[in-house]
Amino acid sequence: MDAVRRRHRLAAARTDMCTDHLRGETDMTDPNLTSSRYTSELRREAARLADASRGIPLSEPVTTCPGWTLGDLVRHVRQGHDWATTILTARSTELILPGDQGAASGDDKSWTERVAELGAQDAAPERRVTDPALRTRFLTEGADRLVHAIDGVGPEVPIWAPHGKQNKEFWPRWAVFETAVHRADVYLMAGLPFELDNDVALDCVDFCVSAFGAPAARPFLSPLFSQVPRGGETLSFRSAEPSADGASNWLITCAPDGVRVTRSTAESDPAEATVVATPSDLLLVVKGRLRPENPRMTVLGDRALLDFWLSHAVS
Repeated sequence: MDAVRRRHRLAAARTDMCTDHLRGETDMTDPNLTSSRYTSELRREAARLADASRGIPLSEPVTTCPGWTLGDLVRHVRQGHDWATTILTARSTELILPGDQGAASGDDKSWTERVAELGAQDAAPERRVTDPALRTRFLTEGADRLVHAIDGVGPEVPIWAPHGKQNKEFWPRWAVFETAVHRADVYLMAGLPFELDNDVALDCVDFCVSAFGAPAARPFLSPLFSQVPRGGETLSFRSAEPSADGASNWLITCAPDGVRVTRSTAESDPAEATVVATPSDLLLVVKGRLRPENPRMTVLGDRALLDFWLSHAVS
């Protein structure tokens, strides 16, 4: 019975993704960088992550990812790159769960169950991960394969994506965002300062925060997201440094009919809770890697609302 329920939930999620897209409710902000910039940043982030991991034992806990070790994180990053490569190479117009060879039309596992299962299957120490030199190749090779897959698909080719336009546009942004966030995890472990170019950091923030307002993205957000308030509460995440187009403020409105996200140039959109930080730090905040009490940022307004949002919306 549980397997049947899981299958129905996943099927419903796929249906929602399709119908939301047709209704135009899942459009994301257009990419802010060129395709070649995304792929070069992906390669750079993978290399930085690999280099920073060389001096850290694989068994070292990742403090920003409770329950994970460095070995888990390294495998997760490569698995993510391989997953995206599979979807792009197959020109799939349906969801392929990590570890699958084809579309997941009959799968009875949820998204989080499949990712956890895949991590457990690959948990045994392998030389390609334990040897620092081979670990670098393991990570950079995965990024290179994904870059080739991205470059091998034209923008007009239909490709499944969790939300937004159903073409390859989602995947370069996701790959840079995902790899940069996990590079930050390793840098924080190593006591290294994490920083991205401002335009890259702001694009990652936009990619992350936009998903909160996309109905089709719900199955891929925190399981606690359904508990965020729906009484019209507002939160603002604001960059201390403007983007090239000036739009560096994200206003989240927790409306009764759903969460809405608005990106604007306003320096002070009215919000009940506001965080102001540099672009790189803002990314760490919206992904739960940096707590609001950190002196590097400014927090205004309702701290309890902000804490509740971060503990329920961020995964």
